Amino acid sequence: MNIKEIDNCEVCGSNDLISVLNLGYLPMCDDLIPIGSNRECLNYPTEILFCESCKTAHQKYQIEKEILFNDSYHYRARFTLDVINGMKELVLSTKSHIGELSNKKILDVGCNDGSLLDFFRNEGAETFGVEPTDAVLDAKEKKHITYKNYLTPEVSNRIINENGKMDIVSFTNVFAHIDDLKQLIRSVKLLLHEDSTLVIENHYLGSILNNYQFDTFYHEHPRTYSLSSFISIADSLNMKISKVEFPSRYGGNIRIFIRSKNIDEIVCENIDISSVLDNEKTFSFLFQEMKEKIEIWKENKTNQINNLLKKHNKILAKAFPGRAAILMKMLELDYPEVIGVFEKSGSKKIGHYVPGTRIPILSDDDLFKKNNLNKPLMNLAWHIPDEIRSYLKENNFKGDVFEIINLNDW
Repeated sequence: MNIKEIDNCEVCGSNDLISVLNLGYLPMCDDLIPIGSNRECLNYPTEILFCESCKTAHQKYQIEKEILFNDSYHYRARFTLDVINGMKELVLSTKSHIGELSNKKILDVGCNDGSLLDFFRNEGAETFGVEPTDAVLDAKEKKHITYKNYLTPEVSNRIINENGKMDIVSFTNVFAHIDDLKQLIRSVKLLLHEDSTLVIENHYLGSILNNYQFDTFYHEHPRTYSLSSFISIADSLNMKISKVEFPSRYGGNIRIFIRSKNIDEIVCENIDISSVLDNEKTFSFLFQEMKEKIEIWKENKTNQINNLLKKHNKILAKAFPGRAAILMKMLELDYPEVIGVFEKSGSKKIGHYVPGTRIPILSDDDLFKKNNLNKPLMNLAWHIPDEIRSYLKENNFKGDVFEIINLNDW
């Protein structure tokens, strides 16, 4: 297996890491095997280590980025309304914080299909993107200036030589994806001038623990961050956090603006920074609580699904966010009990099996056929239940809908 094992904190360098969660052997969330293929997914150990010093969670066993994020990576941002709305709000927040964006140079790292860059361009910004997968072709088609690569010091220097330094560098749920943090910091430093702004939005470890979102600990996320983490990261850049927000996207994100050390104070509307940092001191205890809740969830959800199967023999499932692969594996669900997971037409995931199973990922065109409209359906995108239920209602789906995780499971 192409795995490296972590034994010290990649954010602050501490050697005092503690094992807080072991989810067993799980498949990669984007290891989508074409329907009909005999290939089977590899399963990888999934153990979370926690740094008490800077409050960062780490995957103990990290898979090489070339395996995780290759040309065929299937995720596209444009298919999820919650993601698009979050991107739109990020751009407005950036404008509110640093002023007009017209003629600003913005580089989005991990730009995917260019959805975030679209909103920056609407504000008059010059748009650039770095993306290692074929998703970059979508961004390039929309006339954003793109670089098909991982961000390295060499790539940063190429961007600077061709376009100059960047006014804004953004990461949206990508800072968790990049394996070599030290190299990333060096790469970002090169791109910034003295008045540049670094914008990072990522899933917040506090929200994950408070809402038991253990399914976010998949291998595409080698690290999960707290506010304490980002304070340490800003210091390593010789910069300072200038603004903190906690958007609701993904069930609870943290959005950090990092700027010059000359910033006097952190802009933080309706947030007490000291209270946030005090709460982060309890994270190791919350991990213990999460472990207990996972066992309760597994028992209750298995019973709920088995009762449905006794009545209906088969169930349907809606949406395949990568994190759902974790839940399906932990519940040992497979075909034919789950006859299909349905994705919006046009999704690159259609025509493949859910990782670790032989459950096909099918088009919503099949879901909304008359013979399926009254069957029980499990929502795998449980973190955006309102969006999913509204979408189903718009398409006349009348079956009983339940989330693979909800608050009643605990």
